[in-house]
Amino acid sequence: MLDTTIDTLTNGVAVDGGQADTNLLQKWIDILKQNENTQPLGEKLSELSDALTTQSPDQATTQRLLNEIADDTTEFATQVGPEGELPPQLEALAAALRNLAIQLS
Repeated sequence: MLDTTIDTLTNGVAVDGGQADTNLLQKWIDILKQNENTQPLGEKLSELSDALTTQSPDQATTQRLLNEIADDTTEFATQVGPEGELPPQLEALAAALRNLAIQLS
């Protein structure tokens, strides 16, 4: 699911007019809220989902949340440890989130 998310973010996401497809986002929220260590990130994703599904999403709020989630993802990657494929994937996810935030500006 991590690769799918990175691909989705990299290939573009529609975030305007309350028409954002939040199915993938909701899957992540459900997963992250199951673990105490990842619940804060799940809460941030819930905020993002709420922001994206309003009739007129606020661009500044969306950008702020994307950047905060990217920062939290980078921090989580350092907590996971340097070994394995997960840290580089998390870094790629953080980069994709930051790029999406930039595209919204």
